[in-house]
Amino acid sequence: MKKIIFVCTGNTCRSPMAMAVFNAAAKEKGLNWVADSAGLAAGFDKINPNSVKALAKIGINFNDYTSKRLNFQMIDEADLIAVMTNGHLASLVGVGVDPKKIIVLGGGIADPYGGDLDTYYDCLLNIKSAVDALIKGEA
Repeated sequence: MKKIIFVCTGNTCRSPMAMAVFNAAAKEKGLNWVADSAGLAAGFDKINPNSVKALAKIGINFNDYTSKRLNFQMIDEADLIAVMTNGHLASLVGVGVDPKKIIVLGGGIADPYGGDLDTYYDCLLNIKSAVDALIKGEA
């Protein structure tokens, strides 16, 4: 089984939503991929409630997730790393991660942190579109 890891900053909004969307789609399509997520500055917090509500709007029940910090073991185990911004990409390349192993999901996904549910839902729709495009290429 191949592994993709979605990476954002705090791992409470974008990357867990991307992981949930990817895993649901991969299961539905029978792909040999599984997703995980982590943050560059994660503080071991629960997923943001607006992330949970946004996912529920598209039929994904995902409410028991605690953020985790990206580490080199996760990087080594991943076949692909999907980051949310060019800044995340630069951070990983700066610590020696092979840039060929990294993509910027959808060309970049804006952080909804601090926004209302509509902001999170719009972010989720951007993530879903980017994940759908990624899966069409079979990850």
